[in-house]
Amino acid sequence: MLYYFVPDTTIFGGIKVAYQFVDALNALGVMAVIASPGGRTADWFFSHAAVVDAEAVRDSFRPEDTAVFSLPHDYAALRKLPGQLVFHCQGTDPLIDPILANSSVQVLTCWRQATEYVQTHSVINPIEVGISITSSFFYAGVPKFENAVAYMPRRGGYLCDEVKRAYASKRYIAIDNICEAEVARIMQYSSIYLATAEHEWFGLPALEAMAAGCLVVSLPVLGGMEYLDDGVNCRIVKSQDFVGAVGELLQEQCAGLRFRMRQAAVATARRYTTGRMMQRLALLLDGPLSSWRKIV
Repeated sequence: MLYYFVPDTTIFGGIKVAYQFVDALNALGVMAVIASPGGRTADWFFSHAAVVDAEAVRDSFRPEDTAVFSLPHDYAALRKLPGQLVFHCQGTDPLIDPILANSSVQVLTCWRQATEYVQTHSVINPIEVGISITSSFFYAGVPKFENAVAYMPRRGGYLCDEVKRAYASKRYIAIDNICEAEVARIMQYSSIYLATAEHEWFGLPALEAMAAGCLVVSLPVLGGMEYLDDGVNCRIVKSQDFVGAVGELLQEQCAGLRFRMRQAAVATARRYTTGRMMQRLALLLDGPLSSWRKIV
């Protein structure tokens, strides 16, 4: 059996990506489940994945089983299990370097920058499995409210506050501690999304906003540079220029520019559909991950 160990059920992108990965494996015929503390299920997004108690799994883990994890802090405990250990790399904090130093750990990466980091810091040859956006985010023609600006206040909230003070006449919608379906609904009608998470690795919410037809204004990120194209499908600006860049885009004469950039954003996001990720994964299951088809 393949067990994907998650640390909890909180609203955190890495948790959702884990469930999505298990869903994709199940759809492709691989026996995989989520191993969660107490067998608790994350309920803020939809998933078909079965969930089992992580502690019970550890007690009964077999040499023929596979353990997948993404949180570096779980490495110390999971490395003691007798089966294959797989690191699903969703970020490139130096905390992962001890994992990469263990040549017996198989490494899967979710985006190009993570792949390049592993190649640079390890003798391990990573397998890039990709990442995807839930279909509910993709723009379906919902009328946009030009004054609606969405943001997530948990990281970089001070920049959102500065924007709100500078352009107080706009409508600001904080996305915080709500289910995925509600996040998608807000992004569908919002005009602009403020991606203020400093030191972000990939920035899945920004990509989801692009899929929903939002014009994203983002701080520089690492992995997300594979989909963010400044001046074409988004604006990428440093923190000291953030408020001014938002103001420029809000000007009436920029309506045409906003429309073109939103169109480009949706087109970019379509490279990250679940279908495309599953096509990639299906090829890998016929190649370097072929042993997973035999997991029972």
